[in-house]
Parts: sequence; structure tokens; C-alpha cells
Amino acid sequence: MKIGTITFLIALGSIIHCGPSVDRVDTSDAQSQVYAAAKFASEKCGNPIPNPPLVIVNKPIKRNLDLCTISITRTECPFLGYPLPCTLIYLEQETGDIPWYLNFNEISKIQIK
Repeated sequence: MKIGTITFLIALGSIIHCGPSVDRVDTSDAQSQVYAAAKFASEKCGNPIPNPPLVIVNKPIKRNLDLCTISITRTECPFLGYPLPCTLIYLEQETGDIPWYLNFNEISKIQIK
């Protein structure tokens, strides 16, 4: 009886533990990461960091934050606004993979001014 109960608890624990987990980044760390990427792009292009700055208000999902900072560092000059993928940092849910019909390189060229 005890072996059955222990097996059940282990199985239940592994099911609960294997559920989808979303990695989040602390707000101040995320803000620092975005600022560093924007500073890099502004120095590369010779433009000041766009105003208003991109403000992070909650803990963003790590993958969405990474997509934003990659887009900022790969942006073409002049750097006058933040790339469209930076809107992902405000989502509360994981977006999943980028659909095959969307070209991330083209999306990241669209700047929000």
C-alpha cells in the first residue's frame, strides 16, 4: 500500500513539475538589457537613443525580451525608433514559435516611432 502511494505521489509530482514554465526576467535586468542594446544601436548609427525610451513595467518573458534586444542590435540605420518585435515584451503569455510565413528579419526592420 505504501509503495503504491509513494509511486502515485512521485508520478503526480513529475506531472505537475513538467508543466509549461515560462522564464521571466526581473524588470530592472530587462530594462538594463534593452538600454544596452539601444545604446549599442545608437552608437553604431550615430543617433541618440529614441525618445521616449522603451519602459518595461513588468517582468517580461525571457524569449520575448531576447527577440527585442536582438532586433535592436540588428536594426538598420538610422535608429529612430524601436523595432516591432519589442512590442512582445508587454505580452503576458508566451507567443510560441514565429510562424513560418513571417520573416523575422523583415519584421525587425519595422520601427515604432
